[in-house]
Amino acid sequence: MQRLGQRLPGNVVVRRRRQRPETVQVSLTRRRRFRPQPWMVPAAFAGLIALGALLLALPIASESREWTNGWDALFTSTSALCVTGLVRFDTAEHFSLFGEAVILVLIQLGGLGVTIYAGMLILLVGGQFGLRGRDFFGIELMGDGERDMRRLMRRASLFMLTLEATTFLLLLPWSLTQWDPLPAVWRAFFHALSAANCAGFDLMGGSRSFTGQVEDPYPIIVMGVSTFIGALSFVTVFNLRAGVRRWTLDTRLVVIGMVSLQVVGMMMFAVSEWVEHDPISELSPIHAFANVFFMAANRTTGMTTVDIAELHTASVMLLLPLMFIGGASTSSASGIKVGSFMITILAMISALRGRHSAQAFGREIPQAIVLRAVAVASLGVILLGLGVWLMLMLEDRPLLPVLIEKLSALANIGWTYGITPEISTPS
Repeated sequence: MQRLGQRLPGNVVVRRRRQRPETVQVSLTRRRRFRPQPWMVPAAFAGLIALGALLLALPIASESREWTNGWDALFTSTSALCVTGLVRFDTAEHFSLFGEAVILVLIQLGGLGVTIYAGMLILLVGGQFGLRGRDFFGIELMGDGERDMRRLMRRASLFMLTLEATTFLLLLPWSLTQWDPLPAVWRAFFHALSAANCAGFDLMGGSRSFTGQVEDPYPIIVMGVSTFIGALSFVTVFNLRAGVRRWTLDTRLVVIGMVSLQVVGMMMFAVSEWVEHDPISELSPIHAFANVFFMAANRTTGMTTVDIAELHTASVMLLLPLMFIGGASTSSASGIKVGSFMITILAMISALRGRHSAQAFGREIPQAIVLRAVAVASLGVILLGLGVWLMLMLEDRPLLPVLIEKLSALANIGWTYGITPEISTPS
């Protein structure tokens, strides 16, 4: 057994002078990482709106080569970025090609979402998502927990670009029959992006939207389907590919809600138009179906084949709840969202049955999600009522046109009684 201090064969002893002790200071502070914060989203929106308004006010943006009123430019920029579709003047007649391009860029940015673009920018500069930032983006984009952000943003971009490209290719043959080649390509591209992003802007001229295509079913069916798919959202569409058994609860609620609203909206709209012998009732079955489908699908967009002011009051009253509900949570459509509407309905049914929690497909919906859905719906009603009251105080107009105008602004839909160019600046 080796003794302590015993020298073994082969060992070499190296004698050196004792060195002075040295103290090394090690800094434990870490480099601060850039983390996204919730305030960045409204800040990005405000910055883009201001930049868009500045560009649209320039003489180069108008056909007359004159300056556009600042408030009108700001209104148009806000409407484009928020994919609303309300305008103070006809887009095709007032704006030049440069102005139309600015509007289209704002539509694209608003449709895909400033939230997603902010996340892409963070990834490009090498930042990493902290827990709070990741939670925020997860709630904003997915609504059902954390997902890989890079894959999410790739899928969002792929979905929107594919939908826009497909819509463009389908609209191009029809567009070539309406205009010369270059204007036809531009208009097909503009309308494809507007429909896919649920924006409601058009270049048909005369502030008439697609009323001239009431007996031309092809373009309105194409844009109606594009709008419907865009309102489903990329999260829902990608989840649909997984098969029915692997659908998430959110996907099930969105699909049932969207299809139900589309079918019920078409049926009730058709009945009200046929009973009152309004314009759509005089069309052939295929043309009538195309128009009814287009109107029901565009409750999230604002494009129309029939002048809203010429519709029967019953038809207009039917459009109000459809506009208020809107599309899916992760889509470019607005409103209180189909998911919130479905959860609110389930909560009401559960309360009437005496249950303590809302359930769907054998699964209990967390109370926090139910409360959030009810809060969104309640806040929407309060804001709508307040907006209508204020506008009635400022404008000497009947209730229904004001209600349509304010609901279009709240739910980001471009339907109007035609009073948008006439209302005062405060309104």
